[in-house]
Amino acid sequence: MLCVVYQGDPPMTPPLTALPTLNAQETETKHVHIETFGCQMNKSDSEKMLGLLAQKGYAWTDTPEQADLILINSCSIRENAVNRLIGHLGRFKPLKRKNPDLIIGVGGCVPQHEKEALLKRVPHLDLVFGTQTYHKLPELLDEFHQNQRPIVSIVRQVDEYPEEIPVIREGKHHAWITVQHGCSAFCTFCIVPYTRGQQQSRKPEAIAEEIRQVAAEGYTEITLLGQNINTYGWDLDPGTSLGQLLHLIHDIEGIRRIRFLTSHPINMRDDLIDAMAELPKVCEFLHLPLQAGDNELLKRMRRNHTVEFYAELVDKIRAKIPHIVLTSDFIVGFPGETEEQFMGTVESVRRFAFDSANTASYSPRPKTPAARFEEQLSEEEKSRRLNVLNQVVREVALQQNRRHLGEIQEVMVESHDAERNNLKGRTRGNKIVHFEGMPRLVGQLVDVKIFDVTPNTLRGRMVVS
Repeated sequence: MLCVVYQGDPPMTPPLTALPTLNAQETETKHVHIETFGCQMNKSDSEKMLGLLAQKGYAWTDTPEQADLILINSCSIRENAVNRLIGHLGRFKPLKRKNPDLIIGVGGCVPQHEKEALLKRVPHLDLVFGTQTYHKLPELLDEFHQNQRPIVSIVRQVDEYPEEIPVIREGKHHAWITVQHGCSAFCTFCIVPYTRGQQQSRKPEAIAEEIRQVAAEGYTEITLLGQNINTYGWDLDPGTSLGQLLHLIHDIEGIRRIRFLTSHPINMRDDLIDAMAELPKVCEFLHLPLQAGDNELLKRMRRNHTVEFYAELVDKIRAKIPHIVLTSDFIVGFPGETEEQFMGTVESVRRFAFDSANTASYSPRPKTPAARFEEQLSEEEKSRRLNVLNQVVREVALQQNRRHLGEIQEVMVESHDAERNNLKGRTRGNKIVHFEGMPRLVGQLVDVKIFDVTPNTLRGRMVVS
């Protein structure tokens, strides 16, 4: 599932700058400021909101004080998400006093379960819309302008997501491509099925067409997104699979790298592993959340697999893709977790030699079965266990990165720091690399020889042929 767990609060998306408007219908340009919290799917949704708003005459601003419209795309993966959101919205109350025409809205996962309650707690809020209705944002703005009353637009599940949504993407070289909405796994700790609905896969032809469009715009790397992407296409008629989709899109001209997120172990079929091994554009990177290193915990989490099953799967993947970079997710302090079970999770990090892992202490989420489980652990104990796990994750990540010392890695250059004359890019295994170079290399594939590593990054020198 695309259920990214973070250490601490979910991060805010970096500012999107210099974004054009698309077919603006109004002569006077208005400005929108969007802040995005949480997972990659939220980031992708925000890019679509920007595309829709550009057609309404809005241009991006990274300064809230200059905005006519402020939107928060919220995340509810962590406990107290509502309180944090309300505190964040409080920053904009003085702006509303200065500019009564300023429109403030909240979208994403928090509204999906809080609905009208947000209006009661934040009187200066104008729009509340969920994950299922963000594509109606232009209509909601029209309705608000006409009636001058706060609007709440929440539905549990749409019959079908519209395909023709304009997108203004954050970067110039990498594009998020949503292939699936929602999740039907219903892990006992996870709120995603309740905030994003059950699984709905996009048709392969529509996905391929979007990829052809981004390739024509100059994008060279794509990441396919789904909450439980390994089950992509199982709900379509006729059915298909992620492995088949990778074959379909592989030869689209202009695309040089393909990734996908996020995989559930129980749904990792052989045709997907074979596609990763056989297709040169598909990167040697797999995010495969284990969540816990104890079978009883996995059963109570409703993960539907065992540690032994996971081990057999990892052995199969590494046999076919020897250079795979494997990352994972873990939750510590799940209700009833014993010290022995926790140490099983710690040892699993060493056993499977993960290149990195997202870790979090358990957070009770509304509507989820685990929130009602007995034997909830104290925050102090969860914090202690998280610190222990994080230390081991860093140790193992450093060991894994040391394997790359002296190697020449193909790096996609993402950005340039003029002050340090430093380039940043990613390997095929999704590892961040820093090295010296000129800004003209941004967007290019270059070879870099690695000479230093940390748990989180590699350092190298560009190889000049």
